[in-house]
Amino acid sequence: MADDEQTDLSAGDAGREAAALDAEATARDAERAAPETDRARGRARRAAVVGLRVVTGLAGTAVALAVIVATGLLPLPSRSDAAPTTTVTPAAAPQLRVCPGALLHLGDTQGRNAGSPSSLGAPRRRDGATDAQVSASALGRSDADTGGTASAPARLEIAGGGGLLAGAQSQSASTDDISGFAAAACVEPTGSSWLVGGATTTGRTTLLTLANPTAVDATVALELYGEKGPVTAPGLSGITVAAGSQRVLSLAGFAPDLASPVVHVTARGGRVVASLQQSTVRGLDPGGVDLIGAAADPARQLRIPGVRVLGADAVAQALGREDWSDAIPTIRVANPGRAAAKVQVSLQPESSDGTGTSFDLDVAAGHVREVGLDSGVDVDTGALAIPDGEYTVVVTSDQPVVAAARISTAGKAPAAGVDAAPASDFAWDAAAPVLRGPTLVSIAPGDDPRIAFAGATGGTVTLHGIGGAADIRITVPAGGQASAAVTAGASYDIEGADGMTASVGYAGAAALSGFTIAPARPVSGPLTIHP
Repeated sequence: MADDEQTDLSAGDAGREAAALDAEATARDAERAAPETDRARGRARRAAVVGLRVVTGLAGTAVALAVIVATGLLPLPSRSDAAPTTTVTPAAAPQLRVCPGALLHLGDTQGRNAGSPSSLGAPRRRDGATDAQVSASALGRSDADTGGTASAPARLEIAGGGGLLAGAQSQSASTDDISGFAAAACVEPTGSSWLVGGATTTGRTTLLTLANPTAVDATVALELYGEKGPVTAPGLSGITVAAGSQRVLSLAGFAPDLASPVVHVTARGGRVVASLQQSTVRGLDPGGVDLIGAAADPARQLRIPGVRVLGADAVAQALGREDWSDAIPTIRVANPGRAAAKVQVSLQPESSDGTGTSFDLDVAAGHVREVGLDSGVDVDTGALAIPDGEYTVVVTSDQPVVAAARISTAGKAPAAGVDAAPASDFAWDAAAPVLRGPTLVSIAPGDDPRIAFAGATGGTVTLHGIGGAADIRITVPAGGQASAAVTAGASYDIEGADGMTASVGYAGAAALSGFTIAPARPVSGPLTIHP
């Protein structure tokens, strides 16, 4: 019995021990499971915190961007101090024009001193101004010994301001070696001039005159072009023209036997007025004289307005005489550039019933070409190729060129059986500069003075007469020319001619000449000085 009880006790203890072990394992399992749950919960919390931080950061960035944009759009306070400036209005310089002075010849009236220039009387001069009084004086020194006299180049001046100044001169000559009529404008001195005209062949004398009206000596250099290209010769540079003086140089001294010279004059220091005087003698007969002023600067399109043909029939009859070949109407074109130029020349009559012509011309670099203006006539019908009338010559080129036309006239032929040449004269008509702004022109005395306007665009030009001259209105057709008679000795204020070219011409029995009209150069205005 005791043994049975002991056996039951042992079995109970074993059951209790097994239950305790099961409970302990369950607890351990629970303990192991608990950290996994907590870790999962921790991870979830951390993920939520990170997400919140990201969202918060994005929101903060957006707010910052919004603030920046809003700040950029708002007007911000600023402060700026204007730099101190000073406006200076210089005293207006006086306006200045120079007339070339008397016609000249080499030697005196007794034939002595053949290498020295001397004057042939004195020119007739007219001048005018608006809102100013013209002061005139003669240059004090001249190679022709005319200094201080009425034969010297005249210096015209008005006080600085808004007034306009103009002048012109004319002179007739009749000697054994010089006869004809020459007119010229009084022009502003400059540092650069292109002179197209003259010749140094047999019987042709061309003088270059340089007048310096300034108070500073001028140093002049010459570039000389001809039918064979640029001319090199001693003495073309370093020519001194003293202040208030005139130099006279024979072009033959630089280039003898030159048929078609073109001269470019440049001056340093003082400014100068340059011109050419050509006279012609055919055998023993004087054949005319002209003063040749500056042509328009090199350009791809040039106009020569107011080319007047008079006495064409008498000239045609005289062409068969010896040494009259240069009496035909011609065009001279110079190409001072480095590339060959293809040029078109058009002769346009002013009259609506006139017949024009055109032709092409090749001009090598640095060369001069001179051909007849009738070169565009295809068939010789026996009629005059260029009859009496008024014309514009238009020169169009693919390279900048300079140009001028030469026209001759002749009087009545001598009676039958008399072997004498008719009285004759010629004129060089230069390409004219384009007019800009207010312009004044004076008309020197001479036969039948006319003013001509030409341009690509048309318009109405009004000439306001000064000193009692009547006003004149001229309607200029687009691409054409119109002209009108003007009063010798009068001055005219030109209105409505911007963009056009203009000239004044004279024509009479064995008397032919003319000059271009140039705009006034700008005067100085107020200057703003910055520190």
